[in-house]
Amino acid sequence: MQSIEKQSPSLTLAGAGAGAAPRGGTRWFRARDFLVGWRLLLREPGYSAVTVLGLALACAACYLLFGFVAWCMSYNSHVPQAERVYMVKERMHHFPRPAWTPGSMLLVRNAALDSGLAELASIAQQSGRPLRVGDQLHELSLVAVDPAFVEMFGVVALQGDLGAALARPDGVALTEGAALRLFGRRDVLGATLRAGDEVLQVLALLPDVPANATQRWDALTGPLSLARTPDARLARPDDRQRGGVLVRLRPGQDPAALTRAMQAAVDASPMEQMMRSVSVAGRNGPGTEVKLVALPDAYFDPDLAGGPNTRHFGNKGSTLALAGVALLILALAMTNWINLSSVRALRRQREIGMRKVLGAGAMRVAGQFVAESVLVAVIATGAGMLLAWLMLPTFASLVDRPLEHFFTPGRLALGLLCGVAAGVVAGLYPAWTALRVHPATVLAGRDSGSETVANLWLRRLLTVLQFAVAMGLSAVTVAVGWQTWYASHADPGFDPANLALLRLPPSNDEQVRGLSQAVERLSQVSGVAVVSEAVGRDQSRMIAGFDTRKGDSFRVEVKQVSPSFFDLYGVRPLAGRLFDARQDQPRRGLAVLNMEAVRALGYRSAREAVGQMPFVTEEGHPDVVIVGVAPDLRHQSLRERPAPIIYQVTELGSVITLRSQLDQQQLHTLLEPAWRRYYPDAVMQLQSASSVFAENYSTDLRMAQMLGAASTVALALSAFGIYVLSAYTVQRGRRGIVIRKLYGAGNRAIAARLGREFGLSIGVAALIGLPLAALANRHYLADFVEHAPFGQWPLVAGLAVAALAALLAVARHTGLAMRMSPVQALHD
Repeated sequence: MQSIEKQSPSLTLAGAGAGAAPRGGTRWFRARDFLVGWRLLLREPGYSAVTVLGLALACAACYLLFGFVAWCMSYNSHVPQAERVYMVKERMHHFPRPAWTPGSMLLVRNAALDSGLAELASIAQQSGRPLRVGDQLHELSLVAVDPAFVEMFGVVALQGDLGAALARPDGVALTEGAALRLFGRRDVLGATLRAGDEVLQVLALLPDVPANATQRWDALTGPLSLARTPDARLARPDDRQRGGVLVRLRPGQDPAALTRAMQAAVDASPMEQMMRSVSVAGRNGPGTEVKLVALPDAYFDPDLAGGPNTRHFGNKGSTLALAGVALLILALAMTNWINLSSVRALRRQREIGMRKVLGAGAMRVAGQFVAESVLVAVIATGAGMLLAWLMLPTFASLVDRPLEHFFTPGRLALGLLCGVAAGVVAGLYPAWTALRVHPATVLAGRDSGSETVANLWLRRLLTVLQFAVAMGLSAVTVAVGWQTWYASHADPGFDPANLALLRLPPSNDEQVRGLSQAVERLSQVSGVAVVSEAVGRDQSRMIAGFDTRKGDSFRVEVKQVSPSFFDLYGVRPLAGRLFDARQDQPRRGLAVLNMEAVRALGYRSAREAVGQMPFVTEEGHPDVVIVGVAPDLRHQSLRERPAPIIYQVTELGSVITLRSQLDQQQLHTLLEPAWRRYYPDAVMQLQSASSVFAENYSTDLRMAQMLGAASTVALALSAFGIYVLSAYTVQRGRRGIVIRKLYGAGNRAIAARLGREFGLSIGVAALIGLPLAALANRHYLADFVEHAPFGQWPLVAGLAVAALAALLAVARHTGLAMRMSPVQALHD
C-alpha cells in the first residue's frame, strides 16, 4: 500500500502520456483505456492485490449466497404446472403437542378424485425397507406411487418401461444415481435386487430428481409392489394407511373447496370416529386436521418448517436474510473500492491536469477512470467465481443441502454482467472527482491532493456504516453461536457419556427381545434398556387419554421403558421408587410420573403423588398406581417446555440403549454379528446419546457458521476501509502532524489524536449497529424457553472484535505518523 502514501512520478507521466487524446475527439471511451488501467495495476502490485482480492472475496460470498437464495426460491420448479399441484399436510389434535407433518390418511386421495375438483390425485408412500444387491445393503428412498404420480411430476424414463415397473408387483424403476450406487453402472435394465425376502427386477431407468425438490425418490414401485408389507398392498387404501398425498387441481378450481372435501372424508373415517369417541379426545377440540399447500410454497411452509421434519424445509425469512447479508457484503466492498479509487484520483490530479492541457476532453478523462474501474471489476469477478467454485463443497455442507447447477453459463454470464455494472457504478465517483480538477490550479501547485469537507465527511460516514454492519453481524453471531452451544450441552437430566443408541426398524417381539438379550450378554456392555423413543428425539409420540377421579380428562404423553431404564441412565427418584428389573414386569398398572405430570394432576408435591391411583379405569383393567416420581428429562429441545410424561414398563420398543466404554466404531463392530442375526435385511443405525441433542440444533449451528463467515468477511472489508481512511488521514494531515511535532508534541500525543478520531468512528458505529443487533438477538431467542446466561456479552464481544480490527487496521499508519520526518513532510 506504499502507493497510497506517495504517488510515483513515473506512474503519473506514463498515465498522462498513454491516456492523452486529440482535442475534439467524439469518443469518451476507448479500448486502449483498459491497457492503461492494466499498466497501472502492474505498477502498483500492493494496491492491485488488496483491491482485487477484497472484491473477489465479496463476489464469491455474494455469488454463493445469492445462488443459494435463488436455489431455495426455485424449489419444485421442475414440476409441470406446479402452481396447480398441492401436497396434503396433517395435524392431529389428539396429541398434547400437535404438529403439522406432510402426508395424511391415504383415503383422502380417493376423496379428492370423488370431489371432481382434482384433475389428478396420487399417493407417494415411503418404504422403510433397504435394498440388497449381493451382500450389500443400501438405504435408498424407495417410494410406492400410482400411475397418476408419473403424469403429475412429468417423470419420463430414460430407458425401459416405467408403466410396467409400476404395474408389476416385482417391478422397480431406479434413478441414474441409485443405479450407480447399487450396481456401479447405468445399464441396469433386467438386473435384480432384493427388498427383504422379495426379489425385484429393474424395468426402467429414470433421471435423477433435482436436489431442490420436496418430493424426492431414488426408486419407484407400484401400489401392489412386493417391496411393501403385505397389509399395504391395497389398490384402494383404508384409513389405517398413511403417507404422502398429492393432487393437481383442475384449472380454475378453489383449493379451499377441495380442503373441505378432504376434511369431511377424514372426519367420517372409522379411525377418526374411534379417536373422537374417546372422551378425552372429544373434550379437547378438533381431531385430525388436513390442509393443502401448493408445491411451489411447500419448502417455505411455516407449518411444516415448525414440525418434526423441519430439517427438510426452510425458513423464508432466514433465507431472504442471507440475500440481505450478501447485499451488505457487496455494499461494504463497493464502499472500500470507491473510497480507495477516490483517494487515488485525488493523488492523480497533476496527471489529470496534464492530460487536459494536452487536449483530453472531460469525458475522455472520465472514461479512463470508468475503464480502469471496469477492468478491476472484471478481474475481481472472475477471481470471485473461481473462489466460489472452490468453496462450493464447503458451502453446501454448511447449508446442509446438495447444491446443484450453481455454475451454469447463464449464471456465470449474469455474474459477469453484474460485475461490469458494479465497475461502472464504482468508477463514477472518481470520474466525477477527475472532472472537477482545474489544470491551471493543480499544475501551479496550489491544489494538490485536496478534497472538500463534505466529501471527507461522506467518506467517514461510509466507514462508520461499514463498522456498524460488521459490529452488528459479529454480535448476532456470538449470540446465535453461544445459544446453540448452550442448548446442545444443556443438562438433559442424566449423564449421556458412554451411552449409545441402537435404532430398531419395524420389529416383532422376538426380534426386540432377542437382540436386547444378546447385547446384554456382551462382556464390553455394562447395561441395556429398551425405550419407545430416544431421550431428546421428539419424532415418535405415544399419547394416552384418561378420565380422572375428579371428573375431568387428562391427556398425557407416555414413554414406554424397560425396568432397567432409570438405573442405566443413572436417574434417582424424587419420591417413591423407580422401575426395578428385579421386581417389575411389563404390565399397565405401574406408572412413574415426571414433575410436570405431578403438577398437571394437581398434586402439591412429588411425595403426595406416590401411591395414588388418579385415573378411572375400565372394568377388567388394573388401576394405574403411581409408584414414584422422576425428575424432568429433556425429551424435547429447549424450544419447548417440559411436558407431562408418564413412564410405563415394557420389554419392547424402537430403541435399545446400552452403556459401553468402547468408541462408536469399536461398538459397531462388536454389535454387528448380533444385529445380523436378528435383522439381516436392515442397516444398523448406531449413535451416541449426546448426538441426539445436537441434532435438535443442527439448523442453529449452520446459521451460526454462516453468520460467522459473513461477519468475518464484513470485518475484513471494514478493516480495509478504515485502513484506507487512516492512510488518507495521515497523508492529508501530514503538515499538521509535523507542525505539532515541531511545537513539542510527542508520539503519544500524535497517537492519541489519531486514536480519538477513529475511536469516535467506532463509537458512532456502535450506537448504530449494536441496538439493531440487540433486536435481532431478541427475535432469535424468542423461540427458546431457556436462554444461555450471556446477558449483554454478545454486544460487548461485537464491539470488542470490531475495535480490535480497527486498531490493527490503523496501527501501521499511526506508526508512520509517529515516525514522520518534519523536513520531508514540509518539503512535500
